[in-house]
Amino acid sequence: MIHDEEYVYELIHDETTARICAQLLADEFVAHEPFTNFSLVSSKDLYDEIVWPSMLDALSDGLSFLARHRSSGEIVAAIIADDLYFGHKKHPYNPSGPPACTPVIDILDEMDDMFINRDFGQELKPHMVLHIWMGATRADHSGKGLATRLREVTINHARDVKGFQYVFVQATGPATRHIYLKMGGKIVTEVDPTTWIWKKKDNGILCPYKKYNKGHIPNILIKLTQNGGN
Repeated sequence: MIHDEEYVYELIHDETTARICAQLLADEFVAHEPFTNFSLVSSKDLYDEIVWPSMLDALSDGLSFLARHRSSGEIVAAIIADDLYFGHKKHPYNPSGPPACTPVIDILDEMDDMFINRDFGQELKPHMVLHIWMGATRADHSGKGLATRLREVTINHARDVKGFQYVFVQATGPATRHIYLKMGGKIVTEVDPTTWIWKKKDNGILCPYKKYNKGHIPNILIKLTQNGGN
């Protein structure tokens, strides 16, 4: 357990806690994350179709973290993270498979595939690339550096305890992008959602994000060092 004056940072290790964290992520993404907000996904659907299955998949990896407010004991931030190698093995990208329940999943899956097979430039191995899949902070605790600190705790654990060498993340919001670039991240690919074609849906003619106006989505890679820095 890691703590500062106001928050305690803990591994997410049981299903009861994981469900609370998954609900927080779903609620905050629907309310504040621009890509999800544009997609008009309800909190219930996001939880049922995306967040909870992803949380459950990642739970055994022991890489996901939460932040708890010390004085109240409430969970106020959470991150879902997994080993990119094993995540890819469980759910390999299938370009000819059926469409996902929402285009958000398919565009991010395509970007995963771009990174693994093109941009990474080396063979993906276990315990090599930490994939930070999703993270959010409750709005009433934002602006205190909590989001950055939770990511630092998550990354340091992956590097120091598990031996990870890289962090891979897709930043769909400007605040999250800023955090990862400040941590030494490099943009290896950007996708413009306004021109992205949902190839798996309606014979590949649908452009669901044509009117999206919040910018490109980057694949960001952070190379980790072994001396406590990034």
